[in-house]
Order: sequence, then C-alpha cells, then structure tokens
Amino acid sequence: MSQQRSGLSFPPCHILDVCGFRVLFDCPMDLSALTVFAPIPVDSCTMLDVEASACSALKYLDSESFENKRRKIGAPLDASSLIHAEPYYKTVKSLHLWNSSFIDIVLISSPMGMLGLPFLTRAKGFSAKICATEATARIGQLMMEDLVAMNMELRQFYGPDESGFPRWMKWDELEMLPLALKEIVVGKDGSELSGWMPLYRMFLSAADVKDCMQKVQALKYGEEACYNGTLIIKAFSSGLDIGACNWTMNSPRGNSAYLSGSVFVSAMAMDFDYPALQGSDMIFYSDFSSWNVSHNVESDNSPSPPTSDISSFSDTDDNWETIAQSLLNNDEASEEMEKLAFVCSCAIDSVKAGGSVLIPIGRIGIILQLLEQISFSLESSNLKVPIYIVSSVAEELLAFSNIIPEWLCKQRQEKLYSGEPLFAHGALIKEKKIHLFPEFIRSNC
Repeated sequence: MSQQRSGLSFPPCHILDVCGFRVLFDCPMDLSALTVFAPIPVDSCTMLDVEASACSALKYLDSESFENKRRKIGAPLDASSLIHAEPYYKTVKSLHLWNSSFIDIVLISSPMGMLGLPFLTRAKGFSAKICATEATARIGQLMMEDLVAMNMELRQFYGPDESGFPRWMKWDELEMLPLALKEIVVGKDGSELSGWMPLYRMFLSAADVKDCMQKVQALKYGEEACYNGTLIIKAFSSGLDIGACNWTMNSPRGNSAYLSGSVFVSAMAMDFDYPALQGSDMIFYSDFSSWNVSHNVESDNSPSPPTSDISSFSDTDDNWETIAQSLLNNDEASEEMEKLAFVCSCAIDSVKAGGSVLIPIGRIGIILQLLEQISFSLESSNLKVPIYIVSSVAEELLAFSNIIPEWLCKQRQEKLYSGEPLFAHGALIKEKKIHLFPEFIRSNC
C-alpha cells in the first residue's frame, strides 16, 4: 500500500513488508487541503457570545440561493467560493479501512509525517511499535497540540455539528463547488472524500495528544531500537528539517534502508548522512525534496524525478565514491538561502507598499531562518514593523529550538561553541521585534 503526494505538507505514506514485518512509514495529514475552508469572517468581533457566532455562521451558509451557487462553479475563485464551516482534516486515503492490527512497526520520518498518528493509535487492535527521533517527536507533539487548540476555537465559532455529518460533504453541495476546490475535496477520481475526518475525533485536548505520544519510542540519530529480537532499527539524518530522518532496518535476512524526503546539504538541519546507507542490500526511496544528486548518479534522462521506487543497491567503493562526490558538489544550501532571500524581498516590498504578510508555519527550520532574515531585512531597510507569531505553542517551540544543537548543521553548532545563541529569535523577542500570540481568534471590539 502506498499513498503518494508531492510537497512537504503531505509526505508520502507506505506500508512495506521488510524482512517479514509489516512496516508503516509515516502517517501524515494533508494540511494543504485546509485551503478549501474559509477563515473566520472579519466581522466576527461584533458577536456577543459563542451562540451568536454559531447562528451567524449558519445564516451565512443558508443565505446563498441555488442559482448563486451554480454561477460560482465556473467563476474565478474568491473568498465566497470557500467552504464556510468548521474545517475537517484530510488524512491518508482510506485510513479508516486499514486493519491496524496487521501493522507491526510505524516509523515516523518528520513532524509532518506524525500528524495523522492519533487516528491510528486509537484504532481497535493497534499495537505496533512506533519510533521517531527525539526532535521529531517533540516538534510533532507541539504541532498536534497547536492544531487541537486552533480547532477548539473554530468549534466555538461554528458550534457543534449535531448531525455528525457536515453539510458541505453532501453530494449536492459538492456539486456546487468550483472545480478547483471540488478536485481537492474529492480527488480527481472522486475517491478521496472518505479521507476527510474531524480533528482527532476524541482527541480534543493536549492531554489526549500526550497519551498518544506515550506510545512513541524516541530515538537519537544512530540509536538502535529492536523489534521482535531480530529487526534492528536506526534513524539517520535526512537533512530535510530538524530531527527529520531516514531509516535503516537490519536483520539476519538482510539489510535495508528507507529514504524519505531528503536534503543533502542543509543550511539548518544536520546534513544527509549518506555513510549510513553502506551495507544496505536494498534501498527503498519514497521522494526527495531535492533529487538532482540521485538524478546525476543514475544518469536518468527523464524530465521528472522518481517519486516512488524500490532500488537494489550495489555496495561497491566506486558507487560510494560517486555518491560522495555528487553530494560534495551539491549546492542545495545556497539554493535554499536564495529562495529565503526571495521570500524576504517580497515581504519587504509588501510592507513598503503598506501591506501585511502572512506566512503559514511549515518546516520549522525554514520558519526559524525566515524570522532571522526578515528581521535583518527590516532593520537594513530602516523599517520598524512588528512580527507576530500566532500559535498556542509558539513559546514552547521557540524555547525548544534553542536547546537542540545535536540536531543542527555544523555552522549552527559552532555558534553555540562560540557563545552565541543558536537562533536570533530570543533576542528579537526581548527587543519586542517579535511578538507571540497564543490565541488564533482575538476580538478587536
């Protein structure tokens, strides 16, 4: 079984038979699909209480006539085209149909690959061993707690769904959606509607998420975990983000490795650990955030990267020398910094024009770098513009990022050895250039 997606917001999910054991690699949620839902209306601050908010939301849904909805199908997308309801979350396709008792091991490669885990751990018969790196486990937990807090505030506005089946999921409502939104909701073949679920169902508190996390065994890079006395599991850096990893699985029947999204030379996280692949009889690769190195090594002339494949690997000195040389010649870190610089320039242009900039939180390492670069760019441009981080776990997340040098690249580790902070956000918060807001919905009345 495999669930393939492009992009970092919904990493691939696979179940593979590894040396006779059924291993699930990652259990994500597609947060990019949340773009079909409308944000809370700006006039919600005029509501006197939660009940009035819920009534207003329902009236908004009922206010459009059938003909008005039909006109929107082929019209350009605007705010009124979106779904005005409490957001549901898109999980791995047919997750509810899985027999979770058949899964022996779950290996989590990144925080994004962990967000769907509570759906799985609450399933009847689930008893699999779950492994993730210490950093991935902690960041993933904070992200889940943040989603729970956000969803609870949205429920306060929209009110509980008494029927248990949202109106927007009814087929007559789906037929009225603009085509671009309809494809996100139901998929190209109409089979993805079942992937939508209310957030964690019974998992509506940080305590429930914590209970889920108690089932996760947290590992350091290179630390061994054993399953059934025969399979030795180890995580090694993928370079994608703080704590993100690939996996090796060794047993008397053979040695294999699983490669998730990887960045070979990172400007933030520890670099890709390619020597860990040595000795592997088989390598399973899922997808690469950057694929130029594997493309060059394999001399593949196809115009697009491989997204899911199983490759046998010849463990010879010549192959490893070729790979090492390709990695050394790779310039991904500078490319990543150029992309961040471009985002910063666009943000500065928007601020100079009197606008505001909204940046969704994704890869934590990228966000931390953006905070530094945007703050520096604002100072260089002599612009005194505050930066707001709206998250219920922002304080914990930023504090955690300053105590994890072992998960970072050598350049960041050297800052610690020289007495400098790992990141600049601590000083920026003290100088009141960055402000933390724990609430998602704040009244300005």
